[in-house]
Amino acid sequence: MYQDPKRVRTKSTVYLDQYEADVITALANYLGVPKAEVMRQMLMKEARDVLGIDLVGLDATVAQQAS
Repeated sequence: MYQDPKRVRTKSTVYLDQYEADVITALANYLGVPKAEVMRQMLMKEARDVLGIDLVGLDATVAQQAS
């Protein structure tokens, strides 16, 4: 069905307070992209930073995609 079954996205729940949710919503509105995309990009950037993985040039950021 899928070329790479490991690329199928699964659902995860994140509980945010109103202030945190407002920041995500404002950023998504500013960039013109869905909130899920903003959060996914932020999560993966933090994970790469923590793990020391440098993927510069291989992965477009949310800001680049919005342009």
